[in-house]
Amino acid sequence: MGPQNGLLGDAQGIDLPQMEVSDNLLIDEKKMAKYSRSAEFKRIQAHCADRIAFYQTMLPNGLEVGLDYIPSTEDWRVANRIIGEFKLLMNMYDTANEAVKENG
Repeated sequence: MGPQNGLLGDAQGIDLPQMEVSDNLLIDEKKMAKYSRSAEFKRIQAHCADRIAFYQTMLPNGLEVGLDYIPSTEDWRVANRIIGEFKLLMNMYDTANEAVKENG
């Protein structure tokens, strides 16, 4: 028998990770997955994509990124934070869909 925590003796090292979701959480995930297929969610998704595109070319103070204005690092940091929040929102629904596919 090999070492308990080594690469050769560790059976867990070759197993793929499994997403385990409790029954109560799975109910919420199913609701989110169902909502993500609705027309209302498609509108929200399109709005988030538009806002991400906006913050990739415009700064939070409304100025366009270009040669006329040199943005500060704070401007970029805020814009990237906003983009990250929109992506995180969309990722929540993608994760819910994956959890339902694996557990439901």
